[in-house]
Amino acid sequence: MRYVDGAVMFFSLWLLASMLLDALTPPELNFYMIGPIIAPAAVITGLMYWLRVPALEFSLVSAAVWLVCEMAMEMITPKPLSPLMAVAAIAPLLLAGILLNVQHWRGSGRRSAPVPPKSITNLPASSDAMPSRRLL
Repeated sequence: MRYVDGAVMFFSLWLLASMLLDALTPPELNFYMIGPIIAPAAVITGLMYWLRVPALEFSLVSAAVWLVCEMAMEMITPKPLSPLMAVAAIAPLLLAGILLNVQHWRGSGRRSAPVPPKSITNLPASSDAMPSRRLL
């Protein structure tokens, strides 16, 4: 049931985004031009949802695919799109990059100490290997 729910959800999101972009863009760029451009983005994000990709990677790939869709829309439209459209396309990537760097900076101060080599014991090739292990 999860697969059908995911497919219906991403189809609905694709349809909603197509209609919203149709209303926000110039009349020369209509639903029939916008739909095929953002369809691969909906398919890719739906596939990543189905594969249960971690949230950070999911958001980064979705933001990058949205930027590619915006560039494709800019290439096919006869009139230039609003500069706000470019800001809306770049904003998710900038936000994801900022959050990723903040996570990295917060985690760099509390790194764990390296494991001392003396605590690594019972390796298969060592002389004090566990007697219960059998060689293959």
